[in-house]
Amino acid sequence: MSAISVKNVTKRFKSFIAVDGLSFDVAENHVVGFLGPNGAGKTTTLRMIVGLSKLTKGAVTVSGIPVIFGKIESNAKIGYLPELPSFYAWMTGEEYLNFIADIFKLSDAAKKTKIDSLLTLVDLTDAAKRRISTYSGGMKQRLGIAQALINDPGVLILDEPVSALDPIGRREVLTVIEKLKKNKTILFSTHILSDVDRICDDVVIINHGQLVAASPLAELRAKYATPILEIEFASDPEKLASDATAQKWAEKIEKNGNLLKIWLRDNKAVEENLPFKYFAKQDIGILHYGLSLPETEDLFMDLLGEKHE
Repeated sequence: MSAISVKNVTKRFKSFIAVDGLSFDVAENHVVGFLGPNGAGKTTTLRMIVGLSKLTKGAVTVSGIPVIFGKIESNAKIGYLPELPSFYAWMTGEEYLNFIADIFKLSDAAKKTKIDSLLTLVDLTDAAKRRISTYSGGMKQRLGIAQALINDPGVLILDEPVSALDPIGRREVLTVIEKLKKNKTILFSTHILSDVDRICDDVVIINHGQLVAASPLAELRAKYATPILEIEFASDPEKLASDATAQKWAEKIEKNGNLLKIWLRDNKAVEENLPFKYFAKQDIGILHYGLSLPETEDLFMDLLGEKHE
């Protein structure tokens, strides 16, 4: 059984269709990056998954329980951190978590144990008695993750949890997500694609409210990503770079000093070792020759139909 199942979901706002027949599944205990350009329908989809926005058409289930707008049955299975969380700034972090625990009607004994463990998890124990108004952006996001975990949900939905943070704050939040990977299903939207490489098992990519791809990240790369060839020469390869653009296997070439970076058109060039055979014939020394797969950012742009500049 999928932890999250989205089936033929459509969301219409008057004449505007924000989500259009979207379907995908999220496996249990996987971390999934939810990707798409601005306006793709990511936030709208996440709000429908957590029951905060009514579906125009289709169905969503979380841990096998139908998500119905205005009903609370599925809420016990979901923890949610919105893109712009708000806090009572005059409260301390500990007071805020107590407040959330009261909403979920935890007993006093259970509250203390749960809050202590969550403060440790998100590394806020030392700041527990400080007012939230004194917290940094990263600290607030970690507190937001803690509140989303109060009811011990199996599924965690995070909408852009790191987009507004500095590098230190982003690293702190990603560290918390990594700690949760073993026993939580996490679906989070982000524009920072290097973070997807770091912590995600799978990706779901949408555009214009429709599905572009839903797959394990490794499988997506294997299916769509053609290798990038990096060659360092003993001298400036400027003429060689110009001449190589005419080769059928070269889609794009970038030059940086004595280094050429070549996007290959397909895997056939690698299988038949065509680039090496070509460059070995040239009257120029080769210091380094290596292949790599594109970063998720390159793959993302290709799947959306964008061309390398």
